[in-house]
Amino acid sequence: MKLIPQPNGMRVVFERDEAAMLDQLVSQLAQLLDSHSGTALDPDPFFASLEVGGSDALPSDPALARLFPDAYEGTSEASEFRKVTEQGLVNRKLQDALFVTSALGVGQIDDEARAQRTDDADIESRDDADSGAVIVEISITTLPVWVRTLTALRLAIAARIGLDEHDDRERLLADEETRGTVLVFDWLAAVLESLLTVMQSDVPSEPSHD
Repeated sequence: MKLIPQPNGMRVVFERDEAAMLDQLVSQLAQLLDSHSGTALDPDPFFASLEVGGSDALPSDPALARLFPDAYEGTSEASEFRKVTEQGLVNRKLQDALFVTSALGVGQIDDEARAQRTDDADIESRDDADSGAVIVEISITTLPVWVRTLTALRLAIAARIGLDEHDDRERLLADEETRGTVLVFDWLAAVLESLLTVMQSDVPSEPSHD
């Protein structure tokens, strides 16, 4: 992965395999969220995020339970709050995931489309496109969507493999069955940190009033 700062954002160049893996992970997240949804996703993002409804108990799936924890310690209060707000939260996470998969566009960018996409890009980006890399533009406006989705992925993965404490990581790395998943978890953390670092370095500082 390579990050190229741009005015008000950045250009992210994923290797083809990286983009394919991320697309698969986010698609799986979207499927998980959709399976927990009690209604069709409203095409209007605003109304979808305000959808009222939800289950009355913490999901039995550990990944969903990590993504939608109880808001209150009391069972009754948590249940009532969940029944009102959960669907809106599901919709927001689902919208974010669908946006990221759309931005990645894995398997949908042929040579002609890739050339058009990089006509006005710098030479380095054109070379990346020619090598089969996937180029994604992330703006200050869309960065939060990527951050929320990558964070949701890491939460779901951690719940799936029982990565709850720092000490769990070494144990899971030593297990052949979970080692690969931990490495993916760490890679997502590195992507997330890189996006935030580049974007924060590109944000103009507040003028001094001294």
